[in-house]
Amino acid sequence: MAKESYNDLIFQLGDLARDVLPGKPNCPRSMERVYRAEEVLEARRDELAALEAEMNDEDLAYQDFLAQHEDECAAQKQITGKFQKAVTAVEGKVKGLRKTLATRRADLRYAILGLKKLEAKLADLEMTTQDPVKLDAAKQNLKKNRIAQMRLAREVEDWESQLAAALTPTPGQPGAAGILAHKRLIELEDAAEEQKQQHDARMAELDQAIAAKEEEIKGAEDYLDQALFLLGEEVYAQRIADKQLDPFYPRLDVAQ
Repeated sequence: MAKESYNDLIFQLGDLARDVLPGKPNCPRSMERVYRAEEVLEARRDELAALEAEMNDEDLAYQDFLAQHEDECAAQKQITGKFQKAVTAVEGKVKGLRKTLATRRADLRYAILGLKKLEAKLADLEMTTQDPVKLDAAKQNLKKNRIAQMRLAREVEDWESQLAAALTPTPGQPGAAGILAHKRLIELEDAAEEQKQQHDARMAELDQAIAAKEEEIKGAEDYLDQALFLLGEEVYAQRIADKQLDPFYPRLDVAQ
């Protein structure tokens, strides 16, 4: 018959000692390490559960938004359908505006992301270098890009104003209700696109946070296993008397 594994038995002894020795006068000092490891593991698991709940809430909120969005779009499309000729005429006039605005909005999003990267780069540089030339160059570059981003934001606002004006019917204009419904559909489309981007970005952030937390939990579980192993070794070294623990000692004496 193959001999039992010393490491396996020590771990089993420590795991059992965790259950039977707390509160007893012969409880070894290494039990405190087990308590701390358990507290850390429980905290990491609670944090993971909170992240998973937040991800579920985010997804549910987005699904609610989509449902409301579809309902309002359907209502507006019923109106535009009644005034299709007026809507088609307006759409032909604003097609170029909408295309330009979409391009400039994309440019603005890219500029905002680039600005965040430059801000992070400068913050890192301030922590890692004392070179005034490098710091000044980074600050000037950030300032230049910040000004460019502000100008681009104003440009987007101007294009948005032009589009809104083009989609606002004059008093008494035939098909005004259809034009306004078409304008609302465009607003809903823009809102849906922005909401999707925000949702996707937040879900990606939460997914990364969950993956990182799962790694932390794995580390905490490993630390708890080590703490239980060390507890088992101390219990065995002291051969602490206990009817549940005593059977382990002769097995450990001959284990490999």
